[in-house]
Amino acid sequence: MDETRWQVYAAVEGKDSHRWWSWVFTGPDTTVFTIAPSRSLKVLTARLGVEHDPDTGALPESLPGGRRLLLSSDFYTVYQSLGCVDGVDNLWCWSHIRRYFVRAGDAHPDNLKAWTQAWLERIGALYRAHCALAAAAPGGPQRAEAADQFDTALAVIDTEPRAQAVNAHLMHPAAVKVLATLDREWDGLARHGEFPGLPLDNNTAERALRGPVVGRKNFYGSGSKASAELASRVWTITATAERAGLNPLIYRAPTCTPAPKPAAHHPPARPWTDSCPGRSTPTTAPPGPAVSTRVTPTPPAPTPRASPPASHNPPSYRRPPRAGGHIAPPADPTDDPTGSPNTYDG
Repeated sequence: MDETRWQVYAAVEGKDSHRWWSWVFTGPDTTVFTIAPSRSLKVLTARLGVEHDPDTGALPESLPGGRRLLLSSDFYTVYQSLGCVDGVDNLWCWSHIRRYFVRAGDAHPDNLKAWTQAWLERIGALYRAHCALAAAAPGGPQRAEAADQFDTALAVIDTEPRAQAVNAHLMHPAAVKVLATLDREWDGLARHGEFPGLPLDNNTAERALRGPVVGRKNFYGSGSKASAELASRVWTITATAERAGLNPLIYRAPTCTPAPKPAAHHPPARPWTDSCPGRSTPTTAPPGPAVSTRVTPTPPAPTPRASPPASHNPPSYRRPPRAGGHIAPPADPTDDPTGSPNTYDG
């Protein structure tokens, strides 16, 4: 999950600005967008179905009924607050912690270039081991070998900060700050070892927000609350269809063109089903063209134009012959049947 700012140019009671937030939630087969007026914990709990005290806003100590939530996100404080609830586990984004090392190296290239490069190689080894682990067949020798490589790469990243902390007084302050963040968020970063089938980062959610961000730079946002709700619904449908391997335009075509009501036994066209329109390799015959029920009115017959009277003598706008390469004006203005002098801008 992730969020980015979004402008809604509408007056809302209790809100003194037009800054709203576009949230995205990605699941195994769906991508859901919602545009909310705030970036607070209430938006997250409402979307995830976590009940909190309506008066104080306090979160429950644990999720009811043994329910468990696994949140893959960045280090934003809202996600950290929800992670304090028993039953909610945070999976912190390795791509974000990598950016901290990159930014420190870019800000201080003379002092931290080699240090940053060494850390990027350690994180790269972790990503390579994770890719091999995800590609290996369960129970095979390659998977066991990839799991050992992943554990080794994770252990190296775990022990290296403590080794460097011995000489922390000699380190650059920017490097000390990044290593402190790595140590503080280590539990959520190391928890990826328990879920090797999940990505090491939340780049899927960030890529899903790329479309709204490009739109924000072009048309600035939404003009009303209703248009913001419509935008979030359209993004949800098209993003989910795209994840299922569908063409979003073809998938939405039946709803954009009036068509006969389907039979009662016809299954709904969900993006993850094989029978929905827009799939490149359908298991059933592709649907035929939508039959439009719109009645096209017959245009009225054109009214014939009346013939001009015989006495009408329209003026002639024919150019006079050229003389010496230039247009020669008429010698006498009365040559014009309209009685007005001719002017030529040859």
